[in-house]
Amino acid sequence: MFTMKVDKNLRIVFLHQNFKNKFYELFKSNKLQLSRWFNWPVKCQCEEDFFELIQNSLFEYARGTSLQCGISYKGNFIGYIGLTKINPALAKAELSYWISQEFQGRGIMAVVCQRMISYAFDFLDLEKIEISIATENIGSRKVCESLNFELEGILKRADTLNGKVVDHARYGLLRCTKI
Repeated sequence: MFTMKVDKNLRIVFLHQNFKNKFYELFKSNKLQLSRWFNWPVKCQCEEDFFELIQNSLFEYARGTSLQCGISYKGNFIGYIGLTKINPALAKAELSYWISQEFQGRGIMAVVCQRMISYAFDFLDLEKIEISIATENIGSRKVCESLNFELEGILKRADTLNGKVVDHARYGLLRCTKI
């Protein structure tokens, strides 16, 4: 099983079927908050829908196009981090993440992202990491900026969240400029 140590309390843990029940409970308790920034939570109406998402992430991992993980704090899941849309030909991937509301604002997401970014550059040999975030998601934008991601532009009408069309801020980090 894929596990990366971040610090003495934090781990990045490969998200597989053995964790589906624990991770589903975390998802349920954060569904409202997640729905503000992602469109996939509204598609998860029951446990089976969520488990199907995990199963699809395993297929994507087998194809080499994603690495989706849980964030564990003292043995309990508190969030998610993943590399998706891994493109070996362009040596790039998209980074996505979320953390339980009760753990926000503690700097956890920044250190977890830094660890995943190092893994992407050092072990997957990627040259670029991209992040696309709703422009109103100030917390996630601050995480990007603290990690030296460069704002590459604003994508107008990039997504629909809760029936509202939103713009996305598109960030990029090149291997040669990482902290």
